[in-house]
Amino acid sequence: MQYLRARIDGEVELNEAKLVLVGEGEVGKSCLLGALRGDQWVDSRSTTHGIEIKPVTVKAAKIETDITLNGWDFGGQRVYRPTHQLFFSSTAVYLVVWKPREGPQQGFVKEWITLIKHREPDAKVLVVATHGGPGQRQPDIDRQELIDLFGSDTVVGFFHVDSKPHPDTHTCTGIAELREAIANVAATLPGMGRLVPTKWQQIRELLEASGKTHMPYADVLALCEEHGLEGFAAELFVRVSHTLGYLIHYDYDEILKDIVILQPDWLAKAISYVLDDETTRQRNGLVEFDHLSHLWSYPPFEGETGYPKELHPIFLRLMERFDLSYKVVLDPANPAASTTSLIAQLVPDQRPDQLPNWDEQPEGGDRQQVQICRIVDDRGQSGNAEGLFYQLIVRLHKYSLGRNNYKDSIHWQRGLMLDNDYNGRALLEHIGNDVKITVRAAYPERFLSYLTEEVKWLVESFWEGLNCNIMVPCIAPCGMEAPGHGLFEVQKLIESKKKNRPEFPCTVSGCDEWQNIDQLLNNAATTPAPSQDLGLEQFRTVVKDELKVIRRDLVTLDHREQQRHQALSKDQQAIMSQIDQQFAYLMQMLTDEAKDGPRLFSFKPVNPGFFDRPKWISEKFQLTLWCEHARKPLPVLNEGSQQGVYELELNREWFTKAVPYFKLVTGTLSLVLPVAASTTQFMLDDATYKGIQEELDLGQKSLEFGIKGSNTAVDWQTKRDGAEFEQGEAIRAQGAMLRELHTLLQDKDPGFGGLVRVQNKRREFLWVHTDFVSEY
Repeated sequence: MQYLRARIDGEVELNEAKLVLVGEGEVGKSCLLGALRGDQWVDSRSTTHGIEIKPVTVKAAKIETDITLNGWDFGGQRVYRPTHQLFFSSTAVYLVVWKPREGPQQGFVKEWITLIKHREPDAKVLVVATHGGPGQRQPDIDRQELIDLFGSDTVVGFFHVDSKPHPDTHTCTGIAELREAIANVAATLPGMGRLVPTKWQQIRELLEASGKTHMPYADVLALCEEHGLEGFAAELFVRVSHTLGYLIHYDYDEILKDIVILQPDWLAKAISYVLDDETTRQRNGLVEFDHLSHLWSYPPFEGETGYPKELHPIFLRLMERFDLSYKVVLDPANPAASTTSLIAQLVPDQRPDQLPNWDEQPEGGDRQQVQICRIVDDRGQSGNAEGLFYQLIVRLHKYSLGRNNYKDSIHWQRGLMLDNDYNGRALLEHIGNDVKITVRAAYPERFLSYLTEEVKWLVESFWEGLNCNIMVPCIAPCGMEAPGHGLFEVQKLIESKKKNRPEFPCTVSGCDEWQNIDQLLNNAATTPAPSQDLGLEQFRTVVKDELKVIRRDLVTLDHREQQRHQALSKDQQAIMSQIDQQFAYLMQMLTDEAKDGPRLFSFKPVNPGFFDRPKWISEKFQLTLWCEHARKPLPVLNEGSQQGVYELELNREWFTKAVPYFKLVTGTLSLVLPVAASTTQFMLDDATYKGIQEELDLGQKSLEFGIKGSNTAVDWQTKRDGAEFEQGEAIRAQGAMLRELHTLLQDKDPGFGGLVRVQNKRREFLWVHTDFVSEY
């Protein structure tokens, strides 16, 4: 309504988009942008560092109006490629620029179009050859090959131009035709010609006239409100301006959402200064914040001006947000004092001679599983996710061998070692375009599943034109006498198994071996969570006694200040990994509902006489919220405070419908409780532990008693021990019950006991105690 009211006061067509110029260094991109703008020719133009942004106005015959394009001139150095992708968008015309004298191969024309298409599958590309003046070499490029490779919907034109004006005509050869083509392509982009409030342009001009480099988000909204743009209308203005490249704002980042950067090119330039810095390169990517601040205050390139110091922490946070860097610990005795970051793109390029605790075979009691993330384009051909491994080094650093002491880190540009305590040790290798993941553990399925999901999510969310197929290697006997050479897609193996086919043929040319599907799947992280496999109650019964032993051992080891997991038996480590898997399953099943409220709680009846009233109609229950990071109830984390503890009146009908979800939550938390210290290195004392366990037991007993005599009791008794009762679809169906519970809780406490909503790297919501917000 606010947006519609703003349009009633006056509206205009928004005919704007990005114009993105990419190509190798010194092919003439900056000169071309100048020619498109009609700027005066400049001899010996300096190299572009990062990005230069300048407006270009063209007229489209199709819509008979001027179109304003934000021209983004990207530096061509290879080191910038991974960061360039951060600024690509679908509402853009792309110019791939090359120099005929060097040829399309040297100009990496195919590679640049591929980079664009992998990131933005629907992008529109014009291929532009420069230096088209008198006596210059004519472009020799296989146009049909590029159209066949990328499609005529992507490669929409070829041009040969000269950005330097002819001495006689004072015009630039081919520029007029190129401007017309750019205009016609821009006219077809999504959102072109949308009607927006007239106030948009007024506010944008005010922001530009302010001379400010950045503003608090609240101040931008206040400026909008001051000029008649309120609520959603103001938020939409910021969002669209971000898409069109006028400013930078990340509304879903808890730290960055409070600031709006009004100079988008500043960020790209700031990053380029770091990537080009010789000192940081010599240190293999390690850099102190003081050095970063010096680079940003006094840029190393002639003609560049420094940035205000208040922006420097924001630049660093943005680099972390973009998975370009993370903070490291150089002094284990004082980790909080560290101001050093690692720029992942600058890590060593050679593999270490020796990998710690990684012999040819796993140690006794461990199993090894291997999966390959095969990255392919929309034609099923191997695809390059530019910069993928640098991002993985950053995203997975919480599992780095050097997370507590950087000198223990093992990583190089195409490899990475990780350790996840009792969940095992992993080796990730970038082989060709694929990522090979090897995990060794007592129960490797959990860590392998997590790592595989992380790679797959990153590839398919960041590079929309790529897919990630999960593969497993072949085993003996192998027709090529090379086990591990052939690869099988896990999904196809599962589908074949469902059709009762015991074997699958090898696809490697020259190998006619059929391999056993069950044996191949032993390498796949396809083992279901305990509640899906045995059923939660049966699994709890199986591990009940062992959990008591694990709890006792963890307490003993905690008192000795030892690394708890290393002293546990392999069987104990396997149980803990299975519990982790069960917890992850619970969280995953209700990912969508986490946007509106927390998912973890324990409960018990307020009145002990509840169990004496089998015909109950409604009852008061005490419900206690838990932190989804620490996996502990809020009173424990708040040192006895009752914040996050509520009394709710629940009627029998609603309670009965919610039984499947309550059962899964309380059952999972009963498993998690004895080993919860593994997450936060904080053991519960015996009295606290017993109190929580009693509450969980009372919750379980309430579920059993609460539906006795109800219409669903027979169905409950029939299904209660079956794994199918806790399958994904059955639990997802409980989402409506959880949303109703959120409403009841919000009536009591809109702040959910002080829990803070955060997002992990996959942009999934979690509700965590304030002590753990910095982890995200």
